[in-house]
Amino acid sequence: MLAHRETVERLQAEGLRDIKGRRTELRFRKKNPPELLELELHPYGQLHADCLPPDLPPPCETCGRQELSLPEQPILEAASLPTHVDLFRLASFLTLIIGNERFVDTVRRLDLGGIVFRELPAR
Repeated sequence: MLAHRETVERLQAEGLRDIKGRRTELRFRKKNPPELLELELHPYGQLHADCLPPDLPPPCETCGRQELSLPEQPILEAASLPTHVDLFRLASFLTLIIGNERFVDTVRRLDLGGIVFRELPAR
């Protein structure tokens, strides 16, 4: 996930926890390219067993990865969700980025565009 430096700084100024951006290696051809940062999003949390297939294959013995497709209606395992960060990747699906209510409220209040939110239940 990429963001303008100013956006990252505004989120940090609002007190969002563990929002960090790293310089990208992107190259632009125009004279004044935007300064984009790649957000550092650590993996936390799991999907709830209720949204997983009953015949779930065992994880890989080497890396722990499971061959699994994202459920149509993902449910988060509430006990596995972090309380010390406001934005993170789901450990079992690294492509799924999770922002808590505090993050969503801040982005909406600052009127930052380019993000689509979908509420996910947690049990």
